[in-house]
Amino acid sequence: MQALDGVDLEIRAGEIHALCGENGAGKSTLIKILGGVLPHGSYQGEVTHAGDPCKFQGPRDSLAVGIRIIFQELALAPDLSVAENVFLGRESVSGFGLERERMQAEAARRLALLGLENLDPSAPVNSLPVGLRQMVEIARALGPAGAMGGQVLILDEPTSALSQREADALLQVLARLKAQGLGILYVSHKLEEVFASADRISVLRNGRSMGTLARAEATPGKIVSLMMGRALEEVFPPLPPPPDAASAPVLSLKDWSVPSRINPSIDILTGISFDLRAGEILGLAGLMGAGRTELVESLFGLGPAGRGSIVLGGAPYAPVGPQRAIARGLALVPEDRRRNGLWLEKSIRENVSGACLARLTRLGVIDGDGESRLAADSIRELGVKAPDGEFTAGQLSGGNQQKVVLAKWLAAKPRVLLLDDPTRGVDVGAKAEIYRLIGSLAAQGLAIILISSELDEVLRLSHRILVLRGGRLAGEFAGGAADKETILSASAGGA
Repeated sequence: MQALDGVDLEIRAGEIHALCGENGAGKSTLIKILGGVLPHGSYQGEVTHAGDPCKFQGPRDSLAVGIRIIFQELALAPDLSVAENVFLGRESVSGFGLERERMQAEAARRLALLGLENLDPSAPVNSLPVGLRQMVEIARALGPAGAMGGQVLILDEPTSALSQREADALLQVLARLKAQGLGILYVSHKLEEVFASADRISVLRNGRSMGTLARAEATPGKIVSLMMGRALEEVFPPLPPPPDAASAPVLSLKDWSVPSRINPSIDILTGISFDLRAGEILGLAGLMGAGRTELVESLFGLGPAGRGSIVLGGAPYAPVGPQRAIARGLALVPEDRRRNGLWLEKSIRENVSGACLARLTRLGVIDGDGESRLAADSIRELGVKAPDGEFTAGQLSGGNQQKVVLAKWLAAKPRVLLLDDPTRGVDVGAKAEIYRLIGSLAAQGLAIILISSELDEVLRLSHRILVLRGGRLAGEFAGGAADKETILSASAGGA
């Protein structure tokens, strides 16, 4: 099978050109060709820059004509300064050694182009938040200050590790660079960012060009249809029937309050009360900082101890740590899977068994055959794209990593599944698979609490929606009866 088959792509000076496609669509292969990682002769077709044919034999050739790539995993030296990273591998030297003042002055000029006049070029990179580290990568990728003509900047999933505020700041910087004549190829699965920034959008599917649309003529539905070959409406499966409102709750909270980690004298959650029944998907909506993540983490025994009462499975429950939570039938798929949900350096087998080792252990010895069968069953049932259970989790795509996290917690046989942004950082195809899994689990009787930064997910996947505002419940809505305006109004305190 060919990774790319007759793909056409044109990047213009002074534009942001988005490239969309599912995992395996050919985006990474195309980037490697443009960056010289795949040399001329290893593919058919032609790459031109400013009208001249390019026969890149390595990354240096690509860099020489002004093509710069910023990959998803930042390539910075954290112990060096901002300026030293900007000039890493091409330091300014004289007979007296490194010309540090000259490097810092040029780094400051490049940072000013990005609107970062106040960022100290002498600051160590490891002292910066992720968003500013991304800006250092961009400053490093730029040519000398003011020399934008003919340059192409390629960003591969640049906001995957950024907060919303950092992502917004990045998009503002890219708009500044576009205005200075830079051609930008923005590779992303986040359609909201694509539509907020791109002038044109190209789509790949199975290694083929599906078309290029101007932003004015594109819609999320059109882009998803080109990416997947089916309509946006088909991505969300029909909800299973809601549970009987008269049935006994699996989880009940009454007047649940949780103090802030930073200032324990202030409650970050106050007086939260609700019931959750078997087979129900309860969506949690609210603006950033409303307390959604803090709520599910407090149920799982993370963070400060809460006040109030919780009944779980018909018996009182006091969250005192993850082990107690797991023993009582709770499972938490965390917001940041790479940091908190996976052992990236370990195999799929080791990750999947991580929450149920007690069941697989006898006399202190792990049942290796049972562990391997569990991993193989999970790979098959969840559709993890990996050769076997010994494949390293860190080598999987984002969507497949998330499936492994889900597999780990499903292996623990929970009665309540807490999902904190379960489709964060995965492509549309993987999202559709996760949506189907959530619906299937609810149909089998699992009680689910769903948090998502994408309001469409909460609206389309939830039987009921609770809105949090400032750590308090601000409203409750039936999933099928609510719309974005209603939820946003309740989240922001509107009438």
